[in-house]
Amino acid sequence: MKKLVLAFTISLFLLLNAFAQGDQGTQNLEEWTTYYYNNPEPDKIAPVLKVITDRGYFENDNVQAPLSGFFTEVFIANPERISAWVKPYIGIPKRHILYSALWTCNSAQCRAALEQMAKAESPQEAKKISALLASPPPTIESMSINNPAALDYLWGRFMASGSAAPVERIIDQMKLASSKENVDAVLIGGAAQWSVLANARQHKKVLEILEIRRNNADPQTKALLNEILASINAENINNVR
Repeated sequence: MKKLVLAFTISLFLLLNAFAQGDQGTQNLEEWTTYYYNNPEPDKIAPVLKVITDRGYFENDNVQAPLSGFFTEVFIANPERISAWVKPYIGIPKRHILYSALWTCNSAQCRAALEQMAKAESPQEAKKISALLASPPPTIESMSINNPAALDYLWGRFMASGSAAPVERIIDQMKLASSKENVDAVLIGGAAQWSVLANARQHKKVLEILEIRRNNADPQTKALLNEILASINAENINNVR
């Protein structure tokens, strides 16, 4: 379970290590991506997309969800850059990270770019893209969370935007860990609890979201949030000693 939840952190760590090898002037790239929401730098998105291509990440199923979430938010925030970012990948098959991000972005610019990609693809690939275009994309609030990869997707959206909405959805899943006779729900709930704790340790923003949320959470979720916050507080006290 922990391995699944760590997919986002590991995949971007590897990605940015590769990026660093080709851009010695850029420092702390792992930190740059993890905290992208604090200091967005869209000028670096094109080189990162190139590294994704060069390293075969477009074909790596383990990074599809987190990177799709990350680029969804980047595309939403930068509509005027989408065409230039996508242009190098038009006519190249299996760009599923881009297909998904453009679909869920759902702006006029994103849809136009996705339509352009569909026109240049093989009939089989174009059919898949057309199916996306024909269906309304889910929102953060409406998306199904039926596997841990969905949590990675939501963390990807948070790290690009700093929005509370994806973190709130993950918090909502924590109480599933106590589900009975539903192994999948238990796995998702446990993964949600672990990832919330891990990211609250790393992100002040996540910690703030948890503190606000516990004020109006249902009793079970409030108890879990209190446990996480107490754990972090104890760690902070021990670090000061």
